[in-house]
Amino acid sequence: NRIVESPVDAHRTELLRDPRSGFIAYVPVGAVAKGESLVRTGGGGKTVQCGICHGEDLNGIGSIPGIAARSPSYMARQLNDMKQGTRNGPQAALMKGVVASLTSEDMLNIVAYTASLPPVGATPAQTAR
Repeated sequence: NRIVESPVDAHRTELLRDPRSGFIAYVPVGAVAKGESLVRTGGGGKTVQCGICHGEDLNGIGSIPGIAARSPSYMARQLNDMKQGTRNGPQAALMKGVVASLTSEDMLNIVAYTASLPPVGATPAQTAR
């Protein structure tokens, strides 16, 4: 149960240090669907629907950041740090109750789903899978 991120073009990423070269994430079978359930419905009371604060498209509202199309490893670190209490501040305080009942597998599923979403302003051609 892990997510593996790999550069789409290793040459552009490693040798040229191109920040736009992109990555692809490999996730366990079924993780995206399980994550969608948690994100969209709260998983039957396990957590809170993400769209309430992050917006229906999960691209953020006001000072609440977008979570769609972010690196799954980055998002997993953020969720884990909030759950463990190592990330603090006003925004993190709002998330403590949201992540309190989530397991490591739940967090993996959530970030698998959110990483699969299109970024803000993406065209249909850019989001083809």
